[in-house]
Amino acid sequence: MDFDVIVFGGGIAGLWLGNVLANAGYNFILIENDKLGGGQTLASQGMIHGGQKYVLQGALSPSAEALGRMPQRWQACFKGEGDADLTGVQFLSETQVMWAAGRAPGVWAAARFVNAKTKKLSRSDFPDVLRQDESFRGPVYALPEKVLEVRSLVTCLAANLDSRVFKGDLVEMSPGGTVVVSGQTLRARFVIFTAGIGNEFALEKLHVKGRRAQRRPLRQVMVRPLPSALFGHGIAHSHNPRVTVTSHPITGGSYVWYLGGNVAEKGAVLDELAALDFARKELAQIFPRVDWRAKEWATWLGDRAEPLDAKGRLPPGPSVAQHDRTLVAWPTKLTFVPALSDRILAVLAANNVPRSPRSAPPPFPPAKIGYYPWETAQWRALA
Repeated sequence: MDFDVIVFGGGIAGLWLGNVLANAGYNFILIENDKLGGGQTLASQGMIHGGQKYVLQGALSPSAEALGRMPQRWQACFKGEGDADLTGVQFLSETQVMWAAGRAPGVWAAARFVNAKTKKLSRSDFPDVLRQDESFRGPVYALPEKVLEVRSLVTCLAANLDSRVFKGDLVEMSPGGTVVVSGQTLRARFVIFTAGIGNEFALEKLHVKGRRAQRRPLRQVMVRPLPSALFGHGIAHSHNPRVTVTSHPITGGSYVWYLGGNVAEKGAVLDELAALDFARKELAQIFPRVDWRAKEWATWLGDRAEPLDAKGRLPPGPSVAQHDRTLVAWPTKLTFVPALSDRILAVLAANNVPRSPRSAPPPFPPAKIGYYPWETAQWRALA
């Protein structure tokens, strides 16, 4: 079976790329070895960043500058006018907040430098958990950055692909575009990997010399039930938010809080109980009015799979590495996915990949959508 392009990886990067390839008229299929969005995508916090949270030392970093251009790309798609039709995507929040969760010198001026639409809130507009704390004096800023209901994003992107998305296991591959998937030999003018950790498998099969990928561990903390929602970043005197919070509705009208930032970074080097103890102590300091004893807790431990950075840090933008007729690609951040597709399309154009009639589909089952971490977590009370 012959295709213009075969994409491996059914997370946000692969699904978005599939939509772009379909709109461009390429004959392609996408193959996922497990669940759509089941790796890093559904474990993400769904925040479309404009760069503010990365400007925490009063300087405009390369990541912040590049991220500042991305929300407009996403907004066009939400209106049905961009790279992919995302009119069916749901939003958990239209904005995020940034508040002082400790000493945070220089944060606010830097945030406004990235996006002048950042707005200082009056106390009556604070999120409930901050407004109800008499000891909290602010400030709180609203950032014009959406928080997505990520499963609706995965569902929308997959629905646009019209039976081009399949479940299959990659067994063998060659640099020239031939792959063996679940016993079937497939050929493509280009094979593209957007598979996160699975990209390491591709690099190994291609016999690429030297280390080209890295993993940065993360232990996201979950706590329930919370009576109100919060979406944003508690900033202290660090380059990383002290805590990043998104909120997800559960039965009974309450929420799971899903925690990132330094809480997740620190927890990655601890065992689960130690990570939960650290998270509870941090939350007790940041939100002293909440009774954190009467909660259930869980964690999601995973790796952020990325291209290699010389210092082991978050790479400043998306990456595409070409190895003959194979591309190995990482967006590095959810927000950068449109830019990643731009780079891949440029490579296809530079290599004069034609657009051929659509081929018959391979005999693989369709890939199904995965679960959120809090839907499969092992919850526990803390003593």
